[in-house]
Amino acid sequence: MRPAPPLDLRCRPSRAWRVGWAVIGGMAGLAVAGWLAGHLEWAFPAAGLALAVAAPCGAVLGRLAAGSGAAVHLSWDGQRWRIDGAPGDLRVRLDLGRWLILLRHRAAAGRAARWLALSFPRGADEMRSLRTALYSPPPEDTPEQPHVRVPDRAKD
Repeated sequence: MRPAPPLDLRCRPSRAWRVGWAVIGGMAGLAVAGWLAGHLEWAFPAAGLALAVAAPCGAVLGRLAAGSGAAVHLSWDGQRWRIDGAPGDLRVRLDLGRWLILLRHRAAAGRAARWLALSFPRGADEMRSLRTALYSPPPEDTPEQPHVRVPDRAKD
């Protein structure tokens, strides 16, 4: 089987991904502040103040955890992935149609893995090209030559 054709794509993380992280962070901040206020048996004004401060702080921390909205440059040369110019590995972790969540590893840089959440308009050519490259089998180092059997000839 042939490897996927080369791909050069510049994409941004999904806005819904970043907003979702902020919402989850805000809710986590509320949960921690509510638990702390209940555990310490604070009066209503102090508990309300803790909740009012914890929600935005959690949302900001969640937004920071989601990463920046900077564009990512993905390229596939038929042999390996390059992410922002550095060689690495890219794996599909969740495929929801128009939304893809990918896990990026940079083997050479020794950096921690990074999650990429990408979204595309319905029917985008970039989405099809990226999926083809992601789901294609890895290229073989030494492709096996097809075995052709010579038909037996009857001796005269």
